[in-house]
Amino acid sequence: MADAEEGVLPADGALAPPEGAMDAEEGVVLDTGAAAPEGATKPQRPPPPALSLDDVVDDFSLQAQGVRFRAARGKDLRVYQRPTGQLVLEEAAVTGEDNGEKEGGGVLVKTVPDKSYAFGFLRASYSLMATFVAGFLFILGIDILLFLFIDLTTKLGVTSSASGPQPVHFIFVLLSIPLFVYSLAMAMTLMGRFVVDTFYGHPFLQSFGMGVATTDWIAFVLYIGIPAVTFIVTLFAKLDNWWEISLMSWFSSILLFWCLFSACVFGLELWVFYQLIDETNERDSLQDDVSLRGVVKFWVHKVGDGVYKTMHSRLAGKRSRQRKMGTANTHEHRVMDHVEQVLDNEQAKDTCRDWISLSNKKWNPCFEQNPEAVQLHTLDDVLGNTTYVTRYSWSLEKLFCRRGGIESAIPVTRGESSITKAQIDSTIACSLLGNIIIVLLFISFLVWFGLPASVLAVVCVLFALYFIWIGYSIYRLFLLRRDIVNDESTAVYRFWEVYQHSKPKKGYVWAWVTLQIVFLYLLPLIYLCIENPNLAGLFACLGLCSGLRHYMNPRVLLLEEGREDFFRDTFEVKSRDDRKKWRKRSLLYHLVAVGGDRARRFWTWTFIVLVVFFALIAAWAGIDYNSHDEDAAAPPKEPVALVEGYAYPPQPHLPYPTCEIKRGFDGDRIELQDFAFLAKLAYASGDNRTTELLDLWFGEGVASNEPEVVEEFKASSYYEDLGFTDTSVSYKLISIASTGGAVVTIRGTQTVWDIIADAQLWMSALLFQLHRFVLPLSELFTPILHHMVYMVSQLESAALLDVSYYRETTAFVRYLKEVKGLKVAVTGHSLGGGLAIITGAQSNTSAVAISGVNAKLSRGTFVPPITVDELDRLTFNVVPNNDPVAMVDDKALLFQQINCTAATNNMIGCHDSSRSICELQYTCGSVDRPVLCECVLEYRYPVPLPTTNQTAESDFVQTCVDICKSSGGSSEKCAKWKEEYDSSQSR
Repeated sequence: MADAEEGVLPADGALAPPEGAMDAEEGVVLDTGAAAPEGATKPQRPPPPALSLDDVVDDFSLQAQGVRFRAARGKDLRVYQRPTGQLVLEEAAVTGEDNGEKEGGGVLVKTVPDKSYAFGFLRASYSLMATFVAGFLFILGIDILLFLFIDLTTKLGVTSSASGPQPVHFIFVLLSIPLFVYSLAMAMTLMGRFVVDTFYGHPFLQSFGMGVATTDWIAFVLYIGIPAVTFIVTLFAKLDNWWEISLMSWFSSILLFWCLFSACVFGLELWVFYQLIDETNERDSLQDDVSLRGVVKFWVHKVGDGVYKTMHSRLAGKRSRQRKMGTANTHEHRVMDHVEQVLDNEQAKDTCRDWISLSNKKWNPCFEQNPEAVQLHTLDDVLGNTTYVTRYSWSLEKLFCRRGGIESAIPVTRGESSITKAQIDSTIACSLLGNIIIVLLFISFLVWFGLPASVLAVVCVLFALYFIWIGYSIYRLFLLRRDIVNDESTAVYRFWEVYQHSKPKKGYVWAWVTLQIVFLYLLPLIYLCIENPNLAGLFACLGLCSGLRHYMNPRVLLLEEGREDFFRDTFEVKSRDDRKKWRKRSLLYHLVAVGGDRARRFWTWTFIVLVVFFALIAAWAGIDYNSHDEDAAAPPKEPVALVEGYAYPPQPHLPYPTCEIKRGFDGDRIELQDFAFLAKLAYASGDNRTTELLDLWFGEGVASNEPEVVEEFKASSYYEDLGFTDTSVSYKLISIASTGGAVVTIRGTQTVWDIIADAQLWMSALLFQLHRFVLPLSELFTPILHHMVYMVSQLESAALLDVSYYRETTAFVRYLKEVKGLKVAVTGHSLGGGLAIITGAQSNTSAVAISGVNAKLSRGTFVPPITVDELDRLTFNVVPNNDPVAMVDDKALLFQQINCTAATNNMIGCHDSSRSICELQYTCGSVDRPVLCECVLEYRYPVPLPTTNQTAESDFVQTCVDICKSSGGSSEKCAKWKEEYDSSQSR
């Protein structure tokens, strides 16, 4: 605590020392050297007593005690190890300022660097790999929630393959979500602590009682030993994938280390829980019964009592109020004994926010109302966590990022260490300018992406409401500034008070515990064991661990028992027993901090936001499917407008080397633009329209649509062996008379369920790509990313496999080759392109994708899996610049990057299949194919050259306008083209 003259309020109710301040991190009493205000007479105080190392007491917030020893020349030292070096306390003589004579003894505090570049590099490599494992766990959590909501969607009968709504299955899946959210948040909290502990050299792990040497050897073996041995063995064996194997062993070792770390935390928390129960309970008569039955009854009674107290605290009716407090500077020396003295001060400022639940209602039979509200202690009260802002600890970025800003800490406003007027003004300016910059950045991105004005208006209204709240916060900062400048207050800060207004009855507590265990754990576990054994195993493990931490939590027990002085009663370590007692209490301090870490709330809300997002997508899919049939589920894409009599010659510069390809047609030439057109044709609705477009593109009778073959396939055993009756995937068979071959063209994303199908197949690969992007030395992890994607996919249920689109398209291609004896190629755009790549690799068929999703990282997740060799030999992807869809997953060996004429901020425009056709026609030459009107009127390519008597640009535009009207184009599109025609006439 800082001196009251320094302008600091004791938030924990402890008596502040009159001359010193306690460093909360290091647990060392230091002299603050307070200065009297200008113009005031400094009171005469008695000289401070001489201090020695015997007066230094280690706080439990330290993870290791100071080591005291006598160094050379008789110096008495006390050394504390810190992540960046050592903190050394040394007894020293204090000399006078004037005469230089010794006036007494004191403690000299200094820091000594203790690091090297090699050590820093080694620690950074540890942390990098631990961060990669943390990202794997986070992606695992996202995919678990995604798979659950896709499963929920199928249970609602949204897919056409479902046999109808399955409400019982739907309820069981829904019941599993709360425990997954709670458990995943707990796992990420422990992983975050593990990464930090790794970076700082495992100080938390060393406090577990295994000893420094043992802990370091375990870390050495798992972080360096096993990976290094694997590395050496694979190199001696001359394996081609030596780096992949070594990296996987490194990943597995660190994942195992985290599991051991978490198991130690669980075990120690249970041990601490037992110790607290043993301290708070009187001796039980069951303890005297040494028989097996007596021992079992004793432990059941003890654990039950602890669970009851924990849940009693969790279920009690509480109110939270936030206070802002300040004290008037009316005394030369002021020391507050209790917070209540401040509350009665006329200068105190009070703001309350109450959340009143049903438990606080008098008519509620499950709760007993307290005659008077009982103030409870928060975790910060128990741990004694108080943050001070001084002239030297003040940081512009730190206070801006801190929740509550400067008002969430205790600012020192008087003395030599007090914050300055310039620092307060800078805090106010940073709060205002920082929020303005954040808002403008967000809005500028929305404007850059070209969102409609209505969306921007809604966003601006939301930000206006946000600035009302920000303005109130800045107003409070101005009041703080006025108090400091006018010397009206010595400190202002905010804190939370929690009051218990009611307590649950015992029957209600046990009923609630029973319902939670049965409905949120046992029933979902039974269902998952039947439907998805892999996920059931993970659910059982996560549920058991999170249940133990939830029902037997030492942090909650400390708060319930009112043990606010548990960590404040420090003591001097004089013997081995004292040292053991101190280490146990310090370990408990940090275990309790892990249980109440703010990171847990952050991760909980992160997964809750993901749940809400996935729930909205699932609801959207249900509404979309139930409101429309398959053809009307989404507005059909605008039909292409083809104009004959015009052509693009090949560009004089080097064209794309893949303008002509021979794949799938036994040497017969086929243009790449033909594949792009056929991929676009999959979106055409109706057989008549499909035939009309084929005749325009290839010439009459050259290519034909074969819908009857598709129907024959769906009546064959190839389709029945899939195990379902129908899916939402749409595909066509186009036969080419001149070659005797055929092309299967697969439709891309058009309905909401198509979006969900995209996420099911490629979400894991996309997330690992993003994870790789944010990590340093990211390409080092590429060889094992497909293993990560595969491991995550093993949690997918069999029901999701039944609705995987690629299973039907692969079976169809095999049917064509094995039954019909056709020479087949596969193509598609977007999702259809990704399915074409999978289908081609699985069926040993050539596949050409246009803006297709890739499959190199996801190759092991498909049934049957595909190999890199199959992708490199059989698949080809056309990738427009800035197309976000074609960037998903890693590309195989064969792909063609093409130009995109859309603006940089219009990435979705680069995904347009018509734009890709125009780019191929313009660069490679349209040969004898008709030209798309969109090339000129939508994408601003030059007008093609006429091949007949048409000589004017207006003729081409007028023809396009006529085609638009006759083919059923939208009125907006036709009007836009008509406007273009009128402008060309005026020119």
